[in-house]
Amino acid sequence: MKAIQERLRTTAQQLLESGQVNLVIGYGPGSEAGRVIPLFISKPEEASRLVWNPLCVNNLAKYLTDYRNHPGKVAVVVKGCDSRAVVRLLQDQQIQREQVVVLGIPCSGLVNPAAAATQLDPAARIVSAGEDGQAFHLETDRGTVNLNREESLLAKCRECENHTPVLADIMLGEGIADEAPADPFKAVKALEELPVAGKSAFWDRQFSRCLRCYACRNVCPACTCRECIFDQAEPCWVAKANNLSENTAFHLIRAFHVAGRCVDCGECDRVCPVDIPLRLLNRKILKDIKDLFHVPTPGTILEELPVLGAFSPADPDEFM
Repeated sequence: MKAIQERLRTTAQQLLESGQVNLVIGYGPGSEAGRVIPLFISKPEEASRLVWNPLCVNNLAKYLTDYRNHPGKVAVVVKGCDSRAVVRLLQDQQIQREQVVVLGIPCSGLVNPAAAATQLDPAARIVSAGEDGQAFHLETDRGTVNLNREESLLAKCRECENHTPVLADIMLGEGIADEAPADPFKAVKALEELPVAGKSAFWDRQFSRCLRCYACRNVCPACTCRECIFDQAEPCWVAKANNLSENTAFHLIRAFHVAGRCVDCGECDRVCPVDIPLRLLNRKILKDIKDLFHVPTPGTILEELPVLGAFSPADPDEFM
């Protein structure tokens, strides 16, 4: 990982010096050792601030929509799951291909920041990082911390489909072979087996905690409407009342809105302040779409149109 970090810094510096891009979106150290933050650099000398380690969980592709009218090109650092988001933004014509330089980093798995926080000194600074298949090794300025891989691996990484980015202009590491998980929808199937009352009770418990902060919507690369329907209510505070019925409507409407477009990046789970398993809801729809249409996860293939945005004579039509 240290080698990739150095390659990232060198590449970013060269791109900025040559004028090929005038902005690089990557990762920088956070205020705590267990966190990283999005970093936006526009000067070659700032490239030394870029970091790459097992805590770089954020999907940076969403920021591309903020710079769609930015003069010049923008470079963005992506992992495998993030690259699917870039593809979806291109397919939705939210960004233009010639405006983006994709810096791909093959990723074998990331650390759950919550697990790292229990082991890392908050005031420490990560110097380098690595892994050996059994553990993540985080070298800090206050000593080395070893995290058991099985115990600290981020949940979404256990079901990873693309360790290597599906789209990249510059690949900053050796590609990693994809290994299909034994049962990627195990959690979804367990929920499906519950009786209707059990499913209802499960989601009522989840949605009753919702604060209507809209963090899930704001971070989602599939949510790109210029004005969200949930921002149109007047006065806005009425729509944000802590009401189970309205909370449920919000999450179900959003889930169906991104159906066939959700790239399963897991950002909705990451940012939810009350830990609602929103990825589980989206993966239920993803499973149904795969079962019905036999298509890959959205964003996997640039040339393939969104399944619910295209028609094929072979589409199932049992409802007709």
